[in-house]
Amino acid sequence: MTRDLNDTLVFLRVVHDGSFTAAAAALRIPKTTVSRRVRELETHLGARLLHRTTRKLRLTEAGAAYVERCGGIAKQLEEAEDAVHRIRGTPGGWLRVTLPFSFGATWISPLIAGFCSQYPDVRLDILATHVPLDLYEAEIDVALRLGSLPDSSLVARRLGSFSTSLYASAAYIEQSGAPQTPSDLRHYATLTLHQARIDNGYAWPLRIAGRKPRLYPVDPVIVASDPALLLDAVRAGKGITLAMDASMAPELGARRLTKVLPEWIGPPQDLNALYPRDRTPSAKLEAFVRYLKAQLRPGKTTG
Repeated sequence: MTRDLNDTLVFLRVVHDGSFTAAAAALRIPKTTVSRRVRELETHLGARLLHRTTRKLRLTEAGAAYVERCGGIAKQLEEAEDAVHRIRGTPGGWLRVTLPFSFGATWISPLIAGFCSQYPDVRLDILATHVPLDLYEAEIDVALRLGSLPDSSLVARRLGSFSTSLYASAAYIEQSGAPQTPSDLRHYATLTLHQARIDNGYAWPLRIAGRKPRLYPVDPVIVASDPALLLDAVRAGKGITLAMDASMAPELGARRLTKVLPEWIGPPQDLNALYPRDRTPSAKLEAFVRYLKAQLRPGKTTG
């Protein structure tokens, strides 16, 4: 055993976060302290655990063996801490969250300060990415995801739903003319997300309220993983996009964009909180989900 379990926990955090700097920020201690604790652990064990380069850290053979045997310690301590918080009735400890970048920046980021004020014992570790992470491998407590749900190994808690419509700049419509039906969209420049891909092309599911949606082919000039990457191009008159109405409200208000085929609507974007089915939801996770659901209430989103 190490003479100080904190040395092991700091080392595991460095491995989890991939750098001394990131670990120091997550642990809220100086980087020099993180480096010192890892050195002291290596000295105590009599083995080098990490190969240090200017670009990245890499585990040595001894380091990999140590992580394999000690990797569950941090999680067990967190679970024990959460059990105590449950008894006290106050959620606390680290909560690791993953979410899409621009959605997180626009909709979740403004809510974080309020959550931290309401639950001061909870610490948030947030990873923004459009790559669906393995919640087990990445040691993620909860994932916030828009759109279709993943496999049944995850529990989904619906937090809200965002309606979608077609948008373009007035300059683009003036130059190209307005489409009269969704079938016309294939003749227009469009900007879309990767998930609109079907078979060998792209299509948008559109419908008039009260009717079933149909897929309408589009011929995109720009495809991206994040809607924020399309916004400036839409403003600049490069084509038509399908986007969440809540996100586009400021663009309509400032008259930078206008609705296209306004009687037609796209698929609602459901926001779900996902966590592994075989884990009992912790007090901190339950608090986070309740808080977001209350903030993303009707009036801010549409179901």
